[in-house]
Amino acid sequence: QDYPNIELIVIDDGSTDETPQILAEYTGRIQWETQKNMGQTPTINKGWDQSKGEIVTWLNSDDTFLPGAVRKGVDYLMAHPDVGIVFGDTLFTEADGTPVEQSKRLKGFDYEKFVLKCENLIPQPSAFIRRSVLDNTGHLDPSYYYFMDWDFWLRAGIRNRIEYFPELLSTYRLHEESKTVAQAAKAAPELEYMYKKFFALPELPDEIRRLEKWAMVNMYFTSGGYYLKGGDPKGARQMGLKAIQYNPMALTQPGMVHKFIYCQMGGGASYQRGRG
Repeated sequence: QDYPNIELIVIDDGSTDETPQILAEYTGRIQWETQKNMGQTPTINKGWDQSKGEIVTWLNSDDTFLPGAVRKGVDYLMAHPDVGIVFGDTLFTEADGTPVEQSKRLKGFDYEKFVLKCENLIPQPSAFIRRSVLDNTGHLDPSYYYFMDWDFWLRAGIRNRIEYFPELLSTYRLHEESKTVAQAAKAAPELEYMYKKFFALPELPDEIRRLEKWAMVNMYFTSGGYYLKGGDPKGARQMGLKAIQYNPMALTQPGMVHKFIYCQMGGGASYQRGRG
């Protein structure tokens, strides 16, 4: 990185390998500590509390910044004082660093659409956050294991402007654990909890609250997709039914009907033949 004012805090959350010995070699150059394992989300919050910078982010041990990423993120926020969070693209890689594909290029970021569609298009390692956003939003919610970043973007967007710029800033490693089907089924219940919690927030503006009827439908369908990916077709069918029960008008829209059929039959050969 070519930006000179980087405050680097490394918190080793209970590693059982040689990480503490390697970090000790950097004593005096970085701030670091080893702690008893307490989980990813509270560890990130702890690092934020220790930091003093006006702009923060976090980088998990699987991911990397590409050259110049920090300067690009900082320069963008300095040039756009009305923006609270800026994010760019990421490059997905295999465990050994082999490139797989780049994240989807966006035409821009629309917060209302972000809430409505229930799709997290913000690559976390490519996002830079003003300290003021933490002040008015709070930290990451430690009740999440999978979607702590998604929940944060939802809450932050209520009071802060989020923007996208088409710069490749990071790599995101797809290690074996992250690709297992079991992880997808475990993540699905968090999604339902997240959306119910979000729409229960008293500070939601009217223009966001009016999206609830259709946003919850999309959430249930998205949850169904997670269950299917996780090898739980029964859970997917239940989510599809929940979507229709929540808003029966969904069956009047062809796109929603397709999602419902996918939740009911997506894991079977008949659905694949029908789609073909």
